Amino acid sequence: MHHTYHHQQTINFTEGGVIKKLILFSVPIIISELLQNLYNSVDSIVVGHYVGDAALAAVSVCTPIVQLMVGFFNGMSVGNTVVTARAFGSGDKEATRRAVRYAFSFSVVLGIAVSVLGILLAPVFLDLTGCNEEIYAEAITYLRIYLAGLMFTVIYNAGTGILRAIGDARTPLYILAFTSVLNIGLDVLFVALFSWGTAGVGVATILAQGLSMLLVAWVLKRRINARCIAIKETWQEGRKTVISSLSIGFSAGLQNALISFSNIFVWSYINRFPTYVAAGIGAANKIDRFVVLPCKSLAMTTTTFVSQNLGARNFERAKKGFWYGFGICAAVTLPLTVLEYIFAPAAISLFSGEAAVIEAGAGMTRFLALFYMTLVVRDVLLGYLRGYGKSRMPMILSLIGMVGIRQIFLAVATEKIGTLGVIYASFPVGWGAAMLLLLVYTVIIMKKMWKDAEEVS
Repeated sequence: MHHTYHHQQTINFTEGGVIKKLILFSVPIIISELLQNLYNSVDSIVVGHYVGDAALAAVSVCTPIVQLMVGFFNGMSVGNTVVTARAFGSGDKEATRRAVRYAFSFSVVLGIAVSVLGILLAPVFLDLTGCNEEIYAEAITYLRIYLAGLMFTVIYNAGTGILRAIGDARTPLYILAFTSVLNIGLDVLFVALFSWGTAGVGVATILAQGLSMLLVAWVLKRRINARCIAIKETWQEGRKTVISSLSIGFSAGLQNALISFSNIFVWSYINRFPTYVAAGIGAANKIDRFVVLPCKSLAMTTTTFVSQNLGARNFERAKKGFWYGFGICAAVTLPLTVLEYIFAPAAISLFSGEAAVIEAGAGMTRFLALFYMTLVVRDVLLGYLRGYGKSRMPMILSLIGMVGIRQIFLAVATEKIGTLGVIYASFPVGWGAAMLLLLVYTVIIMKKMWKDAEEVS
């Protein structure tokens, strides 16, 4: 095999029909995200069935912490994707090889640093959640094991971001599907047969993630026909690439982390209501994550589409990225929303048989379903702007909407009204505020953004 790239696996957005390519590229990302969502749910199910309530609570307490860390570093890998996609779009194979090597090497260093920090800071994180005595020991064990393996997750996510940038969204999916099944098998083996309790679930996750990291590294090496880890070379020659990928990715990462962090505060309002309300809202949140997932993935596709076309100097095509992304997102999200509205009580009953829980959860699910289109516009705008390398201001605006305005709304409306509707409404209030701010920003800078892109290229 003499070719540098295996083109049948990669998708080039700079030519040919757009809609079909966007869909082909997005489907594997959507399935990957679905599998990652399931990955997290399985831990709770296995522990709940085989170990007991305290262990289940211990794993649940760790969820917002893990989401915060993983969300931050997933966002960071957006930078790798943009930098690599531009090199790939320009058609310069040597530049692409270098971009891949620098991005991957940096993620290895970052991953190791994250795990060390995570293990040291685990008690601090747990104290923030107000974790009680009864479950503290189990929670700290699970969290430390999970954070020790976070380096594999960080490196794996960076690797899949790089593969997507060179148009290959399929391979990461195959790897994830294989390791998800492995994770479920190991969960049952360690917990049900070996009785390792919460630690068993943590170890199973680490082993599955470690394997997925090794597989991604191997595939990357084959794709570029060169080694993909060169830490010394990256330090000496790749600093510029690393810094530009960081400046794009840091905002996306910080945004994910701060939104997770603000969710912890929203729960402090939810916990003022009876327990069945918290249970219902918890279930509604899980369903909400599955419904908004395709749109989040399609927004990532918009980023790759715009970046590749800028690299290839196809400015007219890059400009249309928003409309293509929006059209497909809306076409996928609308039918899901309708289904969610109709089957809300049935969906909530997967999590609980209690009538009060189902009522609270279905009420929230149906309320949120009315506002999903604001979320579609928000996510596609973010993906579009990031493709142009604009990430700092969109991040600040999203945070003002999703965190600032939402928290102010909660504080004021809880005092004045104090009903459950206030909690429901706080979600679309955040989405809508962020969407309006992003729309105004995009309209203001649109012309300048296109002109800058044409001058830079």
